Amino acid sequence: MLISYSELCLIGGNVGENVDAMIGRGAENIELMLDGQGWEQFQLRMESLARCLLERKVGYSVHVPVWDVNLTSESSYIREAALESYRQSIVFASMIGASHVVLHPGARSDRHFSADLARRRAREALSALVDFNKAYGRLLLVENIGSPESSILSQKEFAEFLSEQSPELGYIVDVGHAFLNGWDIPALIGSIKDRLFALHLHDNDGKLDAHLPLGEGAIDWQGIFEAVKKSGRELDLILEYNIGTELSRLAEGKALLEAAGF
Repeated sequence: MLISYSELCLIGGNVGENVDAMIGRGAENIELMLDGQGWEQFQLRMESLARCLLERKVGYSVHVPVWDVNLTSESSYIREAALESYRQSIVFASMIGASHVVLHPGARSDRHFSADLARRRAREALSALVDFNKAYGRLLLVENIGSPESSILSQKEFAEFLSEQSPELGYIVDVGHAFLNGWDIPALIGSIKDRLFALHLHDNDGKLDAHLPLGEGAIDWQGIFEAVKKSGRELDLILEYNIGTELSRLAEGKALLEAAGF
């Protein structure tokens, strides 16, 4: 298994300094979050950012911008802007040799809006991204997001979501998000294992998406670890802790995963 640190906890800081700080705490692989001041206008700074990152002896993956970005927004202007930000994330991921790109399929901003329409918009956008990605060859991973009120996919719908999509698309399961929605996470891992490539790991109390360190919430990690091992997959296990979390907690999370046999 690959154990990675997410840049989420340092969001807003200088990118090079963020990476150096995580390397100093044992990071061998880092998932870059393309949000915050450090990534301001990243599409215009790709070459300098790529040079900076490639100087560091660490592997990368890329997470598309999240804040104020919704691929299934009720506004066509926002949808197109979101899609373009995803395209540029793929370009940048190719420049730094990123192992994968995490894609959010979108969410409902209000429960009165149609989840069916949102799912259709998401499928169309993902198909467009697969076509765009043919020139770049990145692994594109679709993540489960949202609360019960905002999510456009149930556990069953998420597990079936890629069935008619290109095999170039895979899954990343966000364990914290799945727990908030009351999903059976070991069952989900088993049902999508053939297209599962990564997990976002963070804890919560089942009510708030707090992105806590492992063991500080109510998630049954032992059951999840057993499901991961039973899947037979070599997954990227990404510790995605909340903004402001001390980096020492990432190191502790890595040690916990290693002690669990990963």
